[in-house]
Amino acid sequence: MDFLSFHRYLDLVSLPKNALETITPEAQSSDYESGNALIEGSLWRIRTARATPTKPGAFVAVWQRMEDGTTAPFEASDPTVGLFVFVTESDHFGVFRFTTEQLISLRVLATQHSPGKRGFRVYPPWCTNLNPQAARSQDRQSLAFFDLTKR
Repeated sequence: MDFLSFHRYLDLVSLPKNALETITPEAQSSDYESGNALIEGSLWRIRTARATPTKPGAFVAVWQRMEDGTTAPFEASDPTVGLFVFVTESDHFGVFRFTTEQLISLRVLATQHSPGKRGFRVYPPWCTNLNPQAARSQDRQSLAFFDLTKR
């Protein structure tokens, strides 16, 4: 797997050459360039969201395959520090850098109070004319978004 969006991000933010220690593809969700990256000693999950033709925003899968073959959301106790979700649309490019705390708040990670999600939509700021629910999601996600379009 090439992880094109992730490498584009690394080039744009000018991390030191040794910042990326390892990048490991995940067997599942390969359509989303899914993997784990060890960056400056912190383990992050990485995904590339996919634009969908009928709805605004982009969809990203965030699940794991269990030993019995079923799929399940990631747990809040997972050893990663967060999730990078890369989004490209036309000339726009950006990344959501969700921390574990943000993912818990968005109910993406499974906790004793929330079952978690296997996927969700992201709404970068260039998504407009959203319905009220999507606009609320965009607002809640906005703190994690970094627009890299003009770099």
